[in-house]
Amino acid sequence: MYPELVEQTELVSRELIRITLLFPEMWMKSIDSLAAKYSGGHDISEIVRELQSHYKRLYNPETLPEYRFVQEFGKDLSIAYESLLQFYKARNPVPGSYNPDSNLTTIQLFKPDIEVHRTAQLPRQMCIQGSDGNEYTFLLKGLDDLRLDERVMQLFGLINSLLSKDSETARRSLAIERFPVVPLSSNSGLIGFYSNTNSLNQIVIENRKAVNQPNRLELNYACQFTPNWTTLTTMQKVESFEYALSNTPGNDLHRAMWYKSPNAEV
Repeated sequence: MYPELVEQTELVSRELIRITLLFPEMWMKSIDSLAAKYSGGHDISEIVRELQSHYKRLYNPETLPEYRFVQEFGKDLSIAYESLLQFYKARNPVPGSYNPDSNLTTIQLFKPDIEVHRTAQLPRQMCIQGSDGNEYTFLLKGLDDLRLDERVMQLFGLINSLLSKDSETARRSLAIERFPVVPLSSNSGLIGFYSNTNSLNQIVIENRKAVNQPNRLELNYACQFTPNWTTLTTMQKVESFEYALSNTPGNDLHRAMWYKSPNAEV
């Protein structure tokens, strides 16, 4: 009698637990919770472990509603899980960080937010968290062939190695600052992004604004020299531009760097 009573009690208890949290509710809550953990920088191994128990139930439905859920969503959830496992098992290094003389820094996760810069090619700024705990920021650029930029960085690396072997330049710690460039295709790629930096164009614009000069000073002079600028041939535009250069000081960068220097020795 008692074994039968225990068995019936377990059956009732198990079924009550089952209807407390049905498949759709269980998966919705789990996906929301795990997405928040992923965004918060949790280790992906924790996420995989939590999902494993859900997938065991997914592969062993017992009731008609569970079978219906598996028929409708099982394939998509299985594909998502396999993709997550592939990402978890993969050891993709952070772009541009590979160094044969140090430990491999792999991609831990991609930050969910992407910022679009309002420049000509609309590059996307994205952030990758590495396995070393540091964050690496990149610009994802399209419509731009970065293979030449990559070769330039390699050339800078060669120059730095030569500078390090010379006693005088090594004593002064002279080197060219490099940044990672990773071409993804013939017209797209990743460029390492550093905060608190300015382009030469931005430096010139800020300097001209400080001295109340128009940003397009040279173009204004060129248009004064040839008002029909848009209809000129290439050689006529060159002549007009040379006139503009001869009437402007051309010392914007020199002046901007001087103002930004903390003292006359720098």
